Amino acid sequence: MKKAKDFAQETAGESFELNKARKNEADSTKQPSEEEKIVLSIGQSKEKVKLKKGAQVSKTGNFFIDTYTKLNRAVVKMNKVKTQEKAIFFRLLAVMVDAGIPIIQSLETLATQNKKNPKFQGVISDMARNVEQGESLSGSMEQHTKVFNESEIGMIRSGEVSGHLNNILRDLAKQTEKNAQTLSKVKGALTYPAVVLGILFIVLFLMMTMVIPNITTLFTQTGSDLPTITRVVIGMSTFMREKSYIILGSIAGIGALFVAWKRTKNGRFYWHSFLLHMPIFGNLLKKSTLSQFSRTLGNLLNAGVTINQSLGIISNAMKNEVYKRKIKLAGDDIRGGIPLAETLRNSKYFPVMLVNMIEIGEQTAQLESVTKRIADFYDEQVDDAVKSLTKVIEPVIMVFVGVAVGGLVAAIMLPIMSLADIAGGI
Repeated sequence: MKKAKDFAQETAGESFELNKARKNEADSTKQPSEEEKIVLSIGQSKEKVKLKKGAQVSKTGNFFIDTYTKLNRAVVKMNKVKTQEKAIFFRLLAVMVDAGIPIIQSLETLATQNKKNPKFQGVISDMARNVEQGESLSGSMEQHTKVFNESEIGMIRSGEVSGHLNNILRDLAKQTEKNAQTLSKVKGALTYPAVVLGILFIVLFLMMTMVIPNITTLFTQTGSDLPTITRVVIGMSTFMREKSYIILGSIAGIGALFVAWKRTKNGRFYWHSFLLHMPIFGNLLKKSTLSQFSRTLGNLLNAGVTINQSLGIISNAMKNEVYKRKIKLAGDDIRGGIPLAETLRNSKYFPVMLVNMIEIGEQTAQLESVTKRIADFYDEQVDDAVKSLTKVIEPVIMVFVGVAVGGLVAAIMLPIMSLADIAGGI
């Protein structure tokens, strides 16, 4: 319940107080500004700031406050919307639509519940304003393509046309949750070796630049011949200490060139092709991509999207450039009258089992259900691959770490043992 506020207003040197009735009357005739807070009742009163798209927030005149506001907005724009957050959004929106709550009120409610991610909160609020101005839900999502991909927008559009938006939202929530789980498993499998190798590199760099130089002085004073491995380590340590700026500059330069190359179309294609052919991780990436392809295709077909349109949507939504190009070519072949199974059979990136299942689905007119079963199969394959990868990668990393650390220890201990033998002989 809104509390009445008393305030004083000075006019010609006189002040007077407005009572509650006078204030309510003034509020009812007052035109709200672009930055005025609006109270919305959706089960309970909620307050939010409603800004027109593109409107600029007025400056306070305080340098520190204005600077902080600009930095805060910049940080908000840099935030990313996680796949799991989108899955929860679709799930709750489906529940509200199924309960008969209007889209505008549903979006406003979800915006208030996403305070932990200000960027997503702003996106949902902007969608609510667009829908309120007569835009469709899919049309409002199209204005935020960095958050919602083309397959999600296409499914929503199909649900709006067919009148089964609540069912589409539930399917979309399941698809997004599955994609989030698969992505999390793949990232988890890749994170462990990356973190271990990164820590190992930092430790070795510190050892070579800070510890080895102090020990080198002790070794050179003896005048005795040093073991080959010790001379190699000392040489590497000297180079890394004296030419560290060259090493760091080269790493930064190579990294910048690699990022720029990877952003090009051909660079992205060859990099993704390399990832798919990696000995250990390539198979896992293939299975996760095939699961995403199959599930998205099944949901789009179930939503009433034609297979030709579905392939076009999937090709634009695919993050892997290799599969993106192949799926786009498959869409071109289908427009030429070639069945999907036949065009995929010529690609080494689509297993025979998947092609045969798609062929059965086409022949029995049950392609949408068959592709969903394929997606479930590859989800299980991803789980097994992650477990197997964990068992394989741990001993490999331990061997690599053992060789690196053991070589460094041997380079240090061998001369020390030689000095001990000489001291013992004396």
